[in-house]
Parts: sequence; C-alpha cells; structure tokens
Amino acid sequence: MGGRGTSMGGSHGMSGGGGAAKAASAAPQTREQQLLARIQGDPTALMQMSDQDAADTVAAIEKLPIATDGTERDCFIQRYMNAIGWSNNKPTMLDDNAYEKARKQAGEESMYHSAKNFGGKTGDVFNNQLMTGKTAYASEGYYGAGTYWAHNDAGASGSYGPHQVKAFLNKKAKLATTYTLNQEWHRIAVKKPRLFAAIKNAGGGYGGNAEALYPVIAASMGRNVILNNRFDGRTSRFKGQYVVTLDRSATTMSSKKISNARDDTSNW
Repeated sequence: MGGRGTSMGGSHGMSGGGGAAKAASAAPQTREQQLLARIQGDPTALMQMSDQDAADTVAAIEKLPIATDGTERDCFIQRYMNAIGWSNNKPTMLDDNAYEKARKQAGEESMYHSAKNFGGKTGDVFNNQLMTGKTAYASEGYYGAGTYWAHNDAGASGSYGPHQVKAFLNKKAKLATTYTLNQEWHRIAVKKPRLFAAIKNAGGGYGGNAEALYPVIAASMGRNVILNNRFDGRTSRFKGQYVVTLDRSATTMSSKKISNARDDTSNW
C-alpha cells in the first residue's frame, strides 16, 4: 500500500515577583491534560488506567488539533500517534551503499513503500516526509493506520504508485501480528468495554474497524510494527507480506528513491 507541539520558566526576585511567576507556572492541569500526559511517551499506560479513564483519554485525544497543510491525516489515529509522541520519531537514514551493508549485517530483507501523486503533490513529496518530515502521516488501511510496506517485494508495493522507497526493520522494531491484535481486541471488548466503545466510535478515518483499533492495541502492548498474519502470532515474515510501521524509528531507510515503480518492479 502507498502513502498518501511545554515550556519552563522561573525567576528569583524580591517583593513577591518570583513567587507570582512560580505560582503561574505551577497552575494545575485539567483532567484531560493529566490523562494525555500519562500516555505521552508511554502508550502502554492506556491499558493500565481504569476503563473510564482510558475512555476519557480517547475523548481527549479526539479534541486535539491537527495540521491543515496536508502533512497529517484528519483522523483519530493521527491524533493518537501525535499524542503518544510516535509521529515525531524519525527513521535512521543511510546512503544506499551504507544501507545495503547495514541491512546485510542485520540479516534483514528490504521492504518497499510506494506513493502516488495526490492532492496536487507528487508521491515524492510524501516519501520525503516519510524520510525526514517533522511528523509521520498516518495512511489508512485495513491492517491499521500507519505506513504500509511490502516485505521483500518491490512489485507488490509498486502497484500502489511509482514513487518508491525502501527500508528494513531495525532493533527498535517490536512486532505484533494481526492475529495477536485480533485476540487482544476481543479481550479488551470484555475487560474494558468503555474504552473499546470509545475507540470504535472515534471520529475520522474508517472508525470502528481494524484501522482504528489495531494501532492503539499494538502501541498499548509496546509494539510499533504490525504484520499482516491472521493465522497465528508468529512474527516471521514472507515475501509480499504487508508490514505497517507505526513509528518511523523502527526503520532504517535508504536515501535512494525511484520514480518508476510498477507491479513488475524487481527488488532493488
């Protein structure tokens, strides 16, 4: 499949001036701010909350602003990834020679991501954002919103657009299969029904299906990569398998790009 903002302060003084500044900086957070602070940098905190707190956290996420310049998708998952801080993480970038050397040393196979021209922008613009952009764009998809890749198959990726990049999963990658996430989905529906309903009803994107649920479940388990495998929890990969990265830091990318990918493109 293809693709496509605290401050500190203080002062010391006399006559109470410093005390006033200190009091201002220590203004109490709202309940929503407290809930959001708990998941910032630690998405596993969501499942450690009470059911009501977790559902209220989802409601707080839905109110977060979104960029309007096309770099973010106006959907719940984009807001969620921004809230937990994963949108701002970036991949490890290497020139192609260094990339291939690192990939072989890691014993990994390349995976490929393609983008098409869309909304007055070329696919190359979207790929540049993926590589170096301030935020990651949460592409839509049936196996969770994120960045879609075809494992070890440039052709399978090329059918989605001509502008193609490649990457491999590095040591920061934590994998979960769609089978495992589906099992957890059903467990959460029973154990945290309010949270489950809140995510299913979250506005934007596809809403109450795997696109909205899988990334939240995966992140709450500490997993930042989703593998399309509906049969079991094994994370071994195969040619052409869909891989969805939720956090760019899980990837090492080559700076090389091509603009003529097709469904018969050979791995490069």
